[in-house]
Amino acid sequence: MQSEAEIRESFAKQAIWCAQLGSPLTAQLMAGLGVALDQGSKTGQRILTWRGQADALGDAVALRLAGALNALVQKGRLPELAACYPPNELPDQQALTGVAMDAIFDADDEICAFLDHPPQTNEVARSAVLYPGMCFIAQQTGLPLALYEVGASGGLNLFADRFTYQFGDQQRGDPASGVKLSPEWNGALPPSGEPRIIRRKGCDRNPLDITQAAHRDRMLAYIWPDQAARITRIKAALEIAQRAPPEMAQMDAADWVEAQISAEPEEGVTRVLFHSIAYQYFPNDVRRRIKARMEAAGARATKTAPVAWLSFEQSTDDGPRLTLRLWPQDGAVRQLAVAGPHVHSVEWLG
Repeated sequence: MQSEAEIRESFAKQAIWCAQLGSPLTAQLMAGLGVALDQGSKTGQRILTWRGQADALGDAVALRLAGALNALVQKGRLPELAACYPPNELPDQQALTGVAMDAIFDADDEICAFLDHPPQTNEVARSAVLYPGMCFIAQQTGLPLALYEVGASGGLNLFADRFTYQFGDQQRGDPASGVKLSPEWNGALPPSGEPRIIRRKGCDRNPLDITQAAHRDRMLAYIWPDQAARITRIKAALEIAQRAPPEMAQMDAADWVEAQISAEPEEGVTRVLFHSIAYQYFPNDVRRRIKARMEAAGARATKTAPVAWLSFEQSTDDGPRLTLRLWPQDGAVRQLAVAGPHVHSVEWLG
């Protein structure tokens, strides 16, 4: 459990991140509420005495609160706060904070209930770096891919091959897709081959069922409301995924990987475990078990039954990195790309 001062500081740090990632509205909300919250409401009391790690590397309580307010605004529940949201002009921080505090008292029980849910943005933009990694794997192995995603939320990035991409002067993916991703591209272009995906499976401790309207609404609530392009993108991705919903499991990540990725080789397909900005949240024992299973499967991999581990996770130096381990090649960690968490730009290293 963190102190009240540490929890307030987590709001201030989240505000900085929101500003850097292009959401002035959420930045002002986080900065203002981190100071103004008190224990006069159930919401304030619960947040300021949060049982667990409240910051962005833990339970991300600030983003839970922002998501709760956004969800209620989208439902028409908080008209005064809605007047501060796009397409309306953003008020100054003091005015926005006052309206948000009134909203918290007005919808206290509803917000408290929403705080039970961890943020799950299912950031589709990350496919702009994951998909080139899949192209690289397909080029190296010459086989179709079976995808397994841990920390998959609603599983939207399992459909990376059904989005369209602009990498420099090269268009890739499905040109008819409603999801269009065009990060600033630096470095050589990724392999030109298109991966053929024959299996899509995912797991999450709290998976979102994209066939349920309530779950889709919750996913949208975590998209910052002043980022219209992200909202448009995830709505288009939801339409694609609902045509053939992915197979999702509610399981511990290590239990699921051990159940799904057998150490026995699977002929004629490349099994690919992947994840994006999720692994850092897994307990050490879960990570140890996943690593052990992947290395066990890798040790028995052959050219006709390869195994790949694609990871887009935070690095300690210059931001998230896309890395790959591939067997029966040596299984060493390859650095493929560097990109921001919302993948506005990609530096291809592979």
